[in-house]
Amino acid sequence: MIELKNVFLAYNKEYYALYDISLKIKKGEKVALLGQEGSGKTALLRIIAGLEKQKKGEAYINNKPIMKINFETDVNLGYITSKAVFMESKSVYKNLAYVLKIRNVNKDLWDEQINKVLNEFEISHLKNEKTGTLCTSDRRLVQIARLALRPLDIILCDDIELNVEAKTFEKIKKAFTKLVEMNKNSVVIVACSKIDNWEQMVSRVIKINSGSLEGE
Repeated sequence: MIELKNVFLAYNKEYYALYDISLKIKKGEKVALLGQEGSGKTALLRIIAGLEKQKKGEAYINNKPIMKINFETDVNLGYITSKAVFMESKSVYKNLAYVLKIRNVNKDLWDEQINKVLNEFEISHLKNEKTGTLCTSDRRLVQIARLALRPLDIILCDDIELNVEAKTFEKIKKAFTKLVEMNKNSVVIVACSKIDNWEQMVSRVIKINSGSLEGE
């Protein structure tokens, strides 16, 4: 489903964020992308999400060049970034409603669908809170609930264990696991700095260091 061939990504002439990356990930495969901060994990996820264009090489989803993919119609991709992006002055409800609006979901169904995901992810108490006031862990939970409003073919997850305590992370991991279970046939790529939190979920670990894959 995802294939990268000899991909290079450079932000300037002296530095390659990704160096000669070749990789295949099959439909339904659950993968951990393991590396320390600055190893190239985020750059690789951004290539797959169509947010960066490689300097050299080829990148495909379903045999179609990623830069030619319409992520609204061709592929349903969800990307959980380490820093959540919201309409900060708006409530959690309004942020979720915006997802339904841009998907042209009948407005009469908004309450039902939003309340359902809020309940499923145990964050109903945040419904009327402004996203700009939420703590890091609650923002991650709202990120995950937001993705649950639509079916997903690909789920990308970037270092969501950062800046949260172990006990709090268990709530986030539980929510993320639920999202994956809701999309059983999706490709899942979890970028992480240690595998302990994810080894039961994934079937393959891909190590990345200084922009290059190890053992691929």
